[in-house]
Amino acid sequence: MRRLPTFIFGMITGGLLIYVALNYHLINAPDGLHLVPKLESTLAATYVDVRSFGPTDWAQHPDVAMALLHAQRTDLIGSAARESVWNGVDKLLPPPSESR
Repeated sequence: MRRLPTFIFGMITGGLLIYVALNYHLINAPDGLHLVPKLESTLAATYVDVRSFGPTDWAQHPDVAMALLHAQRTDLIGSAARESVWNGVDKLLPPPSESR
């Protein structure tokens, strides 16, 4: 009977960890770790170290870049890659509609 509480604790801990992994990106930036909500619930790119990211790295991780932009955390995108990301995001977004 001593193992049952340990098993239940392990199930709860595992469930919480999988919930966080499905719903948040753990971003390792120069100023520390940040949790950013994912746009889609997947296990892809759960942990991303952006401390040395360049424009090509951001191009390979568009889901992380879009999540950072959606969460208004553009401060986590390095200044060297910021312009490249904005150009790439402009290509992904639909053109603004003209209102009269």
